[in-house]
Amino acid sequence: MTSSGIPQAKNPQRSHLSRSSANSFGFYHDMIQSSGAATYLLGDTFEATIAAQHFGRLTLYDRQIIGADHRRDPAHIRRDGFEHYYLQVLRSGRVVSGRPGEERRLVPGDAVLFDATLPMRSIVDDGDIVTVILARDQVEAVAPDVRRLHGSILPRDEKGSLGQAVLSFLRCASSFPETSAAGVGHVITSMLGQVQGRSDAAYSDAVGESNLELSRRLRAEIFIDNNLGADLSSDAVARSIGVSRSSLYRAMQAVGGIETVVKRRRAARMRLLISHQDKAAPISFLAEKIGFSSINHGSRVFKEIYGQSPNQFRAALRADAISAAQALHPGRMRDWYDTIND
Repeated sequence: MTSSGIPQAKNPQRSHLSRSSANSFGFYHDMIQSSGAATYLLGDTFEATIAAQHFGRLTLYDRQIIGADHRRDPAHIRRDGFEHYYLQVLRSGRVVSGRPGEERRLVPGDAVLFDATLPMRSIVDDGDIVTVILARDQVEAVAPDVRRLHGSILPRDEKGSLGQAVLSFLRCASSFPETSAAGVGHVITSMLGQVQGRSDAAYSDAVGESNLELSRRLRAEIFIDNNLGADLSSDAVARSIGVSRSSLYRAMQAVGGIETVVKRRRAARMRLLISHQDKAAPISFLAEKIGFSSINHGSRVFKEIYGQSPNQFRAALRADAISAAQALHPGRMRDWYDTIND
């Protein structure tokens, strides 16, 4: 089990995790606890990479997680007094998130808004997730009634989605000065203000999906995650779950289709494998292992999703490994949350 992180910060306000531990879940648990939540293992497998960047009153987390259940309950709320908002965006994978008892399965690009003063739950089977922490006063200055959106999947429109905007921000965040990040925070809160004015029907439309199609999609995604190095054509996946190609197409339409899902999951698994600093296999070997047709193909897909090539990502990890001063740890995270909640 390994927990590791991303490139060295360019200034003291950007710190990144660079850690390998025999007790990676214990370390991850302590970090999540510092943010005001508890986390529990799902099954026998846990693995995670975590990256964080802090920009004054906005913090950005980029995580890949296998096998963790996250909960913020009334006891946590009373104990820490946090009042910020946080926006969770799914890049790819299998995640169920929302108000306790009302969780919904997310599709890539979905954004869920949470109010830290209210309970929440997020169950991650195998997910690639981005979270933005936003100061309450800044959000409510633009969207005063935004609290009612707690636990909601935010609707998309013809101009795109808030989730897509956050993912675009992440791809270039490492080069942003704090002043630019504050501008991005303003864009995010402005979009929340626009979402706030929509009708309740918009939320139902955003998540409407038949149970049959959801079941088929989930079975397909599990098969894909467990067989990344195999033939994952539409025909092969359809045969594996016992449905026709047309039925599979309808089930996967909400997540961009089979080809898109396979590309995202292969890229996510490559990033997780590269993060294993104790098992530094050649990128070409990793690309072949998880089913990319060539290293060039794998590199193109990886850069499209993460904004840097696999080699650039590995080089940044190695550079960060020598800087203990930049290591992400629970105390530092708590300081960030205190700053945001001032």
